[in-house]
Amino acid sequence: MTILMVALKYLRGRFVASALTSLSVALGVSLVVASVLLSRGIQQGFIEGTTDYSLLVGAKGSPTQLVLNVVFRMDVPTPNISYSTYGQLRDDPRVEVAVPVAMGDAYQGYRYVATTGGYFAAFPWRRKTFAISEGRFFRDDPPEQPMYEAMLGADAARLTGLRVGDRFHEGEEMAEYPMTVVGILRSTNSADDRAIFFSLASYWEMNEVSRKMKVKPLTAVLVRPKRMSDLAGLHRGFNLTAETQAVFPSAVLLNIFNVLGLVDELVTIILAFVVLLVLLYLFVSMYSATLERKREIATMRALGARRATILGIVLLESCALAVIGGALEPVVFGGVVALGALAGLLPAVLAYRTEVAENLAPLS
Repeated sequence: MTILMVALKYLRGRFVASALTSLSVALGVSLVVASVLLSRGIQQGFIEGTTDYSLLVGAKGSPTQLVLNVVFRMDVPTPNISYSTYGQLRDDPRVEVAVPVAMGDAYQGYRYVATTGGYFAAFPWRRKTFAISEGRFFRDDPPEQPMYEAMLGADAARLTGLRVGDRFHEGEEMAEYPMTVVGILRSTNSADDRAIFFSLASYWEMNEVSRKMKVKPLTAVLVRPKRMSDLAGLHRGFNLTAETQAVFPSAVLLNIFNVLGLVDELVTIILAFVVLLVLLYLFVSMYSATLERKREIATMRALGARRATILGIVLLESCALAVIGGALEPVVFGGVVALGALAGLLPAVLAYRTEVAENLAPLS
């Protein structure tokens, strides 16, 4: 009988304790892996979802709130700015592209985003490419003739069940202004997948406040300068006014990452304690099992088993428990087995040093 078979026989002999130990290892490993993947997923989501535009101009307030709302569809919208701000940026010789954006309410939790066709235009510097999977892009309606055409991001269409040609509205008060789905975007792996897009004219007519305003409101303007050297001047100029602020989305994203870094450090400390507890639990389990089997080990020694053989049996038993617990986590499989071996090392040494005569003495 090989030492591996002996180790497995020992495990079967205390099935409940072995199963609980393996389950504890599996839960600890799963927690570590899930936390790491979640942290990476959050950071990757922010990186992929960030805007290609260098500057974001909106109302005075929190820069983080402005970026989270306009770029990532999170948080509540900042106060409005005047449409004339967009006109000023559009006509500025330093600006290559200016895109107006107005953030509305939501349909089943998916944010309304009013903008122009320029939002979806392809430029050499853009990382995202917008393409239609069904239907077409909505039209840029004139302010006096809104068509209420909506285009849905991939996730918004999939989870709401809306298809091209469907009509919808949020709440009975909006029944007078139903939207018609004219297109569905392909996935961009960004916050745009969870948005519902339509024209500014439709947005202004749907909003009771903006219907009465001569100068229509916007939430923000996305800006790309012709030269990066013009960026500082644009940023300074719109921050000096009493109504607007200019924000670098990349700087806000860096601040978010700094906060996430602090959270990561705290999570790392917690996970280190989790690993320590799993290691300790495995050690206690193996240590107790070794103490209980001193007489059996002594018998094996008396029958000719070498100390190294006993050491190998206990280490294999400990590694087998770790193998069972880590089998569902192939990424950290090797690390789990190494931890199992470490936890079983002291019990194995204890078994290695078991004296034959002392432990074969008659039980009192």
